[in-house]
Amino acid sequence: MRTLNSLMLGTLCVVAVGSAQAASKQLCVFDIMGSNGDIMALAKDYALVAKQWGVDIEPKTYTSLDDALADFEVKKCQGIIADNYATKKYNSFMGTVGAVGAIHDYELAKKVLIALGSPKLASKLKNKNYEVAGYIPYGLAYIFTKDRSINSIETMRNKRFGVLGIDPSQARIAKRVGMKPVSMTFDNAASKFRKGEMDIIPAPKVVYKPFEVQKIIGENGGVANYPLAFMSMNLILHKSEFPNTLGQKSRSWFSKKTPQMIKIVEKWDATVPEKVQYGIPEIDRSSYDLLLSQLRKEFIDNRMYDATMITLIRHLRCNQEPTFIECKK
Repeated sequence: MRTLNSLMLGTLCVVAVGSAQAASKQLCVFDIMGSNGDIMALAKDYALVAKQWGVDIEPKTYTSLDDALADFEVKKCQGIIADNYATKKYNSFMGTVGAVGAIHDYELAKKVLIALGSPKLASKLKNKNYEVAGYIPYGLAYIFTKDRSINSIETMRNKRFGVLGIDPSQARIAKRVGMKPVSMTFDNAASKFRKGEMDIIPAPKVVYKPFEVQKIIGENGGVANYPLAFMSMNLILHKSEFPNTLGQKSRSWFSKKTPQMIKIVEKWDATVPEKVQYGIPEIDRSSYDLLLSQLRKEFIDNRMYDATMITLIRHLRCNQEPTFIECKK
């Protein structure tokens, strides 16, 4: 009888352990468009693929970035999809994709994100507690302003510039140009801009329709056509909650999906009417390029940026654009 009881107890333990391992993992998905948004759609596609790898993932939509981060921090969610600035603290290498002025067009963005699927970069995409398992292009960030005469470094001086408090480099950039940084979050940026607390705000064009930006900038405002930085939405996992093999499989999947995802971003960008966009004089564009190059070097020196990511981006950019200021010998 004792042997039978021991056997039954062992069987129950195996079943219990198996059930615990099979329990679904929660994925916090920040999507300003809600449960029917494109980011959530990609998260659902990923969950289906992960199931084929033996991992049950349940995506949950958040329209508040702060709420998504809070739940991830306390492990209500074992994974999160959020922007590269918010997730930089979990992995500086991936967070540096958003380095100011580094990625300037979608062709380069595509090359960088595809390269991240290489197993050679796996060690840079994980640490003791977290792992970057994926990345979704979110768009180039541009200057949104209520006054389209703001088209040069000179005209930016003394203007109030919205900066994400979680990214200290943004405040440094604003001060270097002579602007007054105004702290904001992804959740309150549109509200602060609408209330007139900022003159300029950097953002990807995906926000144009959901936040009704046209009503905020009015007839005199616009979107300057100089890209300041590239934004991605990164999939970060609590490493201990998932199989060791999941990260690389996931990154390979996201890298292969990159061309398709870039097309979605271009669709978002196309929602901004041509009449709202305005040009930056070529001489000022050259000045911006030089200034942002100097700032990237400064941020590498003070470790705000990961040097390896900057080197990767520069290598790919110089192959694409040999005349770029940092490619000249």
